[in-house]
Formats: sequence, structure tokens, C-alpha cells
Amino acid sequence: MKIRYFMGFAILYIAIVTGYGFYVTTDKYELHNTLWFDFSLTLPIALWLALPMVVLLICAWLFMSINMVIYRFKNMSLRRDIDKVIAQVYEQALGNDVRDRIFANNDLRELSRILKRFYFLPNLQSSTANNEKIDSLLYAFIDIENGIESSKLKLNPKHPLFNSNAKNAIQHDPQKALEILKQNFDIESLGYKLYKNACGNAVYSAAWTVILESKNSKIVDKALRLANTHITFEIALQLALMCAKEEITISQDMLIQILRNAHLNEREYLTFAIQICKNFNQNTINFWLSIFEVLSKEIENSVFGYFYILLEVGKTNEAMDLKKQYPKDDYLSVSAFNMLKEKGFPLLVFFDPLLYRSNKRDKMQLMLPNVSVS
Repeated sequence: MKIRYFMGFAILYIAIVTGYGFYVTTDKYELHNTLWFDFSLTLPIALWLALPMVVLLICAWLFMSINMVIYRFKNMSLRRDIDKVIAQVYEQALGNDVRDRIFANNDLRELSRILKRFYFLPNLQSSTANNEKIDSLLYAFIDIENGIESSKLKLNPKHPLFNSNAKNAIQHDPQKALEILKQNFDIESLGYKLYKNACGNAVYSAAWTVILESKNSKIVDKALRLANTHITFEIALQLALMCAKEEITISQDMLIQILRNAHLNEREYLTFAIQICKNFNQNTINFWLSIFEVLSKEIENSVFGYFYILLEVGKTNEAMDLKKQYPKDDYLSVSAFNMLKEKGFPLLVFFDPLLYRSNKRDKMQLMLPNVSVS
């Protein structure tokens, strides 16, 4: 019951009792006190009846007021604890580390500790929670899924939606893509093994794709001069092909550095060489030969690719001279081609027979006439 209702009924009751007392008698009663100090008090009998009730009412009012203040304080404290739990849910939904919080309510403190032991992933099909902070977070996640950047969200780099949000941010904007390459997501420690697969490599690749699609040599050059370029085999090959097609300009030293930093294996160097041979021209043969010559002296994985380029451009003598530097049973494909080239065998048969079969199959399918079945 609210205090004002209680006070209203109590005052009305006291007034009725006092009024009835005056109705019954108007006599007075004198109280003479000799305890501690001497005094006398004369009041109507009706007021003597009302006086204890008034004192009791005042005591009840004080007791209820104090309890109301305590209740409001506890309610405010509970509300603050609930807000702390909601803030913790918000932080965990972003994939961020949860900071320690002080709770007044023991049950909510226990709930907070339980929640810390779980990872939160958004359910984008769920109904609204009628909480502005949480609902706005879910709406932002939905926007990210729909290809819209949410710049206000501070997603942890290990969060599953971080890559999507970063890709949304750099769409058709090579300058933003360059800024993405400057960031080192590896130093953002989260420690969530669940998110290990959501690494930043996909974001770096997306950033490189945007930069290369712009064909802006200045931005490409800035990206290549970063301390960590985050270049993969696919990006290195795309850079080289664009350079071979003269879509962008990259110096020979820079291309050598790109391939060094990419840490390609032998198969990737061979694929790189095969693709380059399909796209360079007579004016750039020496350019690419020089690159592979330098790499072959430093990186053993690149030697097989270097052999392929030498033989592809007809420098058989140079290839055989290079072959003499290695054991007889090494790089047998080079010796085999040298022995059988007069019989018209394609070079690719000796270096990558599976790729040759695949290319041959594709050519045969293109040559087959379209047969319609009626």
C-alpha cells in the first residue's frame, strides 16, 4: 500500500474516533506527572483517545518512509546491476574482453560470472528485446550482413562479422583499403579459440582486391611500401599479371621483394611462371628473366619456375647450363624436355602434366559443336 493512502485512511479513522469521542462526552481529564519532573496537562477525553493513535501514526509513517527510501535505494542498485549485465552482454556480443564489474546483488554477480564463460553470437532472426542498446546492436549486425558498413561498432578483429564489416567499409574505396592494410589485426589479443578461423587474411585480401581494381599505381606503390603488405600468392600473381599487361607500373626490385615476402612454395612459383609466360611480350622477356634469375639464387623454390621461363622463351642452352649446377637426378623435367623437344612435345607436359591435361580437355570442349537434342 502506498504511504499516502495509508496516511489518508489513518487520519480519517482518527478524525472519526475523535469526533465520536466529542459526541459522547465533552469532559476533560487532567494528567498530573511527578516522574522526573512535575507537570500537569488538561485535555478533553476525546483528545486523550486520539493522542496515542497520532503518536502511533507518526511512528508508522517514519517506519514506512525509511523502508521506502531503502527500497528505492535497493531498486536503483538493482537497476544499475542489470544495466551492468546488459553492458556485459553488449561487450561479449562484440567479441571484446569483458572488464570486471562490482555488483551489489549476489545473484547478478553470479550471473555475470556465468555469462563470462560463454561466447555470444547474434541471432539475426530473433524478435526484439525491447532494450534499445541490444536491439540497436542487432540492427547494426543485420546492416553488416546486408552489405552496409557500421562504423560506430567497435568489433573485435576476431569477431565473425568483423571481416564482413571491413569489406563493407572498403567497397570501391582504395584509400580505405590502404588504411586496412596498415592495421595489424594479429596484435589485437582476444584469445577466443572459437574465432581463430575468422582471421584477418580475408580482410587483407579484400583490401588488396579493391586497391588493384582501382588500377591506381600511386596507391599500389604506397601499399607495397608498408611494413607488412599481407601479400598472398593470389595477390602476388594478380600484381604481376597487371604489371605484365601494363595496367600498373611496378619496378623490378619491388616485384622481387613482393615474391620474397609472399613466401611461395615450389608449386606456386611454377604456377606463377606459367601464368607470366602467357601474358608477357617480347619487350618484357628480359624483365621477368632477370627477376627469376635473382630469385633462383636466393630462393630454391623459385628454380623450377625459372627453368620453365628459360625453356618457354627458347633459352635452352642457358637452362642446361643452369641444370649442370644441380645433381643429375634433380630437375629431370628439364633434361627430358631437352631430349624430346624435337618431337614436338609441349613444355607444359614435362612441368605440369595435370595442368596440360586440364587445358587440353577445355580446348576440346570448346571445339565440340553445340548439339541440340529435340
